[in-house]
Amino acid sequence: MSIIRKLASDTAIYGIPSIVGRFINFILIFFFAAYFTPALLAPQVEFYAYAAFFFVVLPHGMETAFFNFSRDKESYKDVFATAISSVGILALIFTFIMAISRQDIADFVGYSNHVSYVIWFILILAIDTFKSIPYALLRYLGKSKKFAWIKSVGILVNVGLNIFFVVFYPEISGVSRSIEYVFIANLIASFVEFILLFSDTWLHFGKPNFSLWKRMISYSWPLIVLGFAGMINETFDRISMNKLLPEATAKYEIGVYGTFYRLSMVMTIFIQAFRYAAEPLFFDQADKKDAKQSYVSIMNWFVFACGFIFLATALFKSEIAHILIKKPEYFNHPDALIIVPILLLANLFLGIFFNLSIWYKINNKTLLGALISLFGAIITVVLLLVYVPEYGFKAAAYTTLISYFLMSVVSYFVGQYYYPVSYNIGRISVLLITAIGMYLASEYLMKGMGQTVLLNLIFIAVYISIGIWMNLRVRK
Repeated sequence: MSIIRKLASDTAIYGIPSIVGRFINFILIFFFAAYFTPALLAPQVEFYAYAAFFFVVLPHGMETAFFNFSRDKESYKDVFATAISSVGILALIFTFIMAISRQDIADFVGYSNHVSYVIWFILILAIDTFKSIPYALLRYLGKSKKFAWIKSVGILVNVGLNIFFVVFYPEISGVSRSIEYVFIANLIASFVEFILLFSDTWLHFGKPNFSLWKRMISYSWPLIVLGFAGMINETFDRISMNKLLPEATAKYEIGVYGTFYRLSMVMTIFIQAFRYAAEPLFFDQADKKDAKQSYVSIMNWFVFACGFIFLATALFKSEIAHILIKKPEYFNHPDALIIVPILLLANLFLGIFFNLSIWYKINNKTLLGALISLFGAIITVVLLLVYVPEYGFKAAAYTTLISYFLMSVVSYFVGQYYYPVSYNIGRISVLLITAIGMYLASEYLMKGMGQTVLLNLIFIAVYISIGIWMNLRVRK
């Protein structure tokens, strides 16, 4: 259990500021929904979907490559210098190309009269790309307090400026309320974090090494394909709806889908926090004798935790939605609440896929990992193109679930060939079936029985009891 305690501790240290940040961003979308209609909110949803794609390509896998090549503690400064130089140069090239093409880009995404959106978007991406490597350095060095402090400052600046620009600035200046100020607030917050990270970047900057870079890029370039394919799975639904749905309803559908999608982000928030803690730990454990047993234990507890998040959020999705979303028109869409449990389950399988990814990361089989993610992306694109025009964003939600589930299955079987780990498939399946079964029972069998809240709480308590008993008492 010591590895689980360490993982829980690291998740708390590194994950809490990330959880808080993602949770506040999660809340902000509902804050925006109180001031903007779905159509006016659509640019924020669309541009941040595009941002996710670029944020995979621009760091080009150097964060994971840094952890992998820094296993030799004596050379980590040179590895860091090589990684951040590679990322910084690519970010500068990207900024230049995008800046000179800003009007063409605005025309392409359908905001020809809002070129400023593109400008803010470019600058945010460039800064966030660059600071991803210094943040990886802090995790590598174990500087949890500084990591948390800088993240917290960025969060506070972003939230404070959003409230100011959306609520107070229009009253003070007399200008119309605009979603553009959301971009500006994000840009300022990112720049503040960039400045605060500078001292560690300078102190630990070694000597960039071209020979080392060639080895690192050989390891990391498949991660670009993997990440890019992952972003297709995660965000192409919102981008494609603008092209696949009727023009008269597309903006409304995107706004509603993007808002209710955020209800499922509680799962993503947990997985992100887990990733911050687990990725360095995975590499640290790789050469130890009991590494595989550690990975089994981590998977067991991870699925248990994700099952709890799925069940609790899905059972109370309506109550949570009505607390967070104030404008009635968001609830006029018949599929709005339906997509929440589907997307929660989809993100759960994405988390399982991340846990399974250790087989290709530590064995330099990143190309195979990329091919599996590309397989998922192809499924996503095909299903979206076929079914979204007919079924709307409900098809997008089911597509995400199908893609992540199949990726997890394929990754498990391929991984068993290259790096066999005896995961407790039976135990994991019982936890998942229990969580899903309890949700379906509450939603479709016991809806008219009354005392739904009490029944839901009983379901959650039973699930927790079963999960803890299985993980603590049941032996392989």
